[in-house]
Amino acid sequence: MPVSPVLPAPNPAPKTSRTALLLLLALFALSVILACTTATTYDTGDSINHYLYSRYAFEHPGNFLESWAKPLFVLLTAGPAQLGFLGIKLFNCGVVALAAWLAYRVAERLRLPWPWLALLFTYAAPDYFRIQFSGLTEPLFSLILVAGVWLALRDRAGWSALVMSFLPFVRSEGFLLLGVWAVYLLVSRQWRHLPALLVGYVVYSVVGLLVYHDFLWVFTHNAYPYRAAQYGHGTLSHYFIQLPGVIGLVLFVMFWLGGIRALLLWLRPQLRQQPTLFWAELLLIYGSVVVYCGAHALFWWQGIFASFGMVRVLNAMVPLMAIIALNGLLSITQLFKNAVVQQRVRLGVTAAVVLFLFTGARTAFRWQRDFAQAAEIQLADEAGIWLAQTHPQQKPLIVLEHPYLAIALRVDPFDVRQRRDMGFLHPQGPKADVPAGTLVFWDDWFSVTEAGIPLKRLQQDARYRLRWQGAKPRNLSRPDADSCRLLVFERL
Repeated sequence: MPVSPVLPAPNPAPKTSRTALLLLLALFALSVILACTTATTYDTGDSINHYLYSRYAFEHPGNFLESWAKPLFVLLTAGPAQLGFLGIKLFNCGVVALAAWLAYRVAERLRLPWPWLALLFTYAAPDYFRIQFSGLTEPLFSLILVAGVWLALRDRAGWSALVMSFLPFVRSEGFLLLGVWAVYLLVSRQWRHLPALLVGYVVYSVVGLLVYHDFLWVFTHNAYPYRAAQYGHGTLSHYFIQLPGVIGLVLFVMFWLGGIRALLLWLRPQLRQQPTLFWAELLLIYGSVVVYCGAHALFWWQGIFASFGMVRVLNAMVPLMAIIALNGLLSITQLFKNAVVQQRVRLGVTAAVVLFLFTGARTAFRWQRDFAQAAEIQLADEAGIWLAQTHPQQKPLIVLEHPYLAIALRVDPFDVRQRRDMGFLHPQGPKADVPAGTLVFWDDWFSVTEAGIPLKRLQQDARYRLRWQGAKPRNLSRPDADSCRLLVFERL
């Protein structure tokens, strides 16, 4: 059925807004303190790589149009990254705070009881809280997405479409969500705003035309191959099973109750209290979550677009999931007629959401796992100390695959005079050799998975000799666990 444009938002209750603002300031302050006092990087791969692209963007301007690094993300983070990895962590802390605030504003616009809980639920999603201490793109994607929803609900469909048009340049899945917005604009009879969905693509295509001489560079330079056999594939239910690890077990239950409530309202129109808002909510909030999560489930099941089944990608949906979870809480409280009982239920669920984070459960917070420096980063730092001691004057050419080694060894990973990758060691790789004295830093994950170079290839090659090696348990709280290894070979 056609959807009428939503009405202007009512004036927020001053007490509610004050509560939300104080809560936001407290949570943001906590995030900043943890960002400054902990050494976590969330993960040791993409998180570091995104930081490196942004850190060296001014020295290598091509980074601003790098498909994998995501052009808009690089543009917005290149400045903060000059402060080091802490700079990009603080940037993401600010992004998460804004996304949580807009989740509250959306909940307020939908007239959900206790809308400030959407803000709390956003921060209480354990993996979303952790990912703000990274260099990853999911937080910025979530901010732009919830901003697009908020603008649409404020009857600013044109601005919403314009903002959303840049979403694919933060994460490629943004192209899928442009389809969701196109459907919304069509069924709400706001066709005149459809061209705004193309603005981001046109802007970056014109810029890319000047650099790559290719107007279609967004697709022809796509970083994700349709098939990447080394990343494998999995089950269709993978993301469904792993979702509690992203938002926590209590919010997981509330999320599904919110989904059931939306389904019942869709099937039984007479229960809707705000028909025009309902359709906007259904298409833009629930529709975005279904399309995004469904696409990732399909990609991993079919083993396409280098999916790798990474659960962290669900963090891009957390602010919207928090709003859906608040709807789930509403469905519980509506079972009771007494206002006092309803308030107690809300308090009980809120307490359960927060307390769950500190239960020590696998999907809750664990300090050593979530906020301590990873073992392989400690190992890389030790290798950096060895390099500084053995080559105090001038570094040799460095060959590496592990992203953090560029930081530990203090080399520009994009300068071929300082760093090479291991492609020349691969039988099907380029035949160009490296000069004598070159140091090859082999690690047991990226060198094997990304470069396809097993350790024996260097050990059995008489042209290389072992100079340094180290190993650490991956789980520092369990010394008997599997260890990570790092070996350094010198080209003779």
